[in-house]
Amino acid sequence: MRSTRVLYVENDPALRQFLGDSLSLRNEIELIGTFSNADEALDRALVRKADVALIDFGLDADGLNGIELGIALRSINEYIGIVVYSQFNVRKMVNRVPPAMRSGWSFFEKSGEMSAKDYVDVLKETASGKGNWEEFISQASTGAENETNLYFALTPRQRSIIALAAQGITIQEIAEKLDISYAYVRKELSRAYSVLLPDAAGGDDLKTQAILKYLEIVKS
Repeated sequence: MRSTRVLYVENDPALRQFLGDSLSLRNEIELIGTFSNADEALDRALVRKADVALIDFGLDADGLNGIELGIALRSINEYIGIVVYSQFNVRKMVNRVPPAMRSGWSFFEKSGEMSAKDYVDVLKETASGKGNWEEFISQASTGAENETNLYFALTPRQRSIIALAAQGITIQEIAEKLDISYAYVRKELSRAYSVLLPDAAGGDDLKTQAILKYLEIVKS
């Protein structure tokens, strides 16, 4: 039986090196690509060869997150299994995956207690189409699905900007960090507020409420 071919995407270089080396030592795993961000991982030739992808949810703040990357990989290879792990609570992440695409997805939280064998077991099960997504979907509520829709209603750029704003970074600093204009940041923030708070009154503190809403969504 041939090895399970794995793509690994992790932006933490130390973890990427350690876990990548650990997986490479396993005879049942063939690590065919290790990447630090989504752009690198979208190598169509490699994606088509892969059986499963192991992806950190929190990738480049100005690019795709792990869920979005998994969806993009599926658009290239409809059979690839997707394993997303995160330092955040993963229990509602399945709600961010389109229902028709959920087969063959697995989710788990990062833990120093997991061995290389634990990772291998999850990867092999997911590669075979037996993801653990159904363990979480029964807990999903209509409200969670609605919040997922709000998340994806924001563009990647809007998510990047509001995520930086949530860290207390000023509009000018965001513009410099993302190499875009001050006016563009203000315009995208305004659009993000409208998406996150469609029914907010004109006098409300939109920035604070929108940031709180965004944090509620990404941490749920």
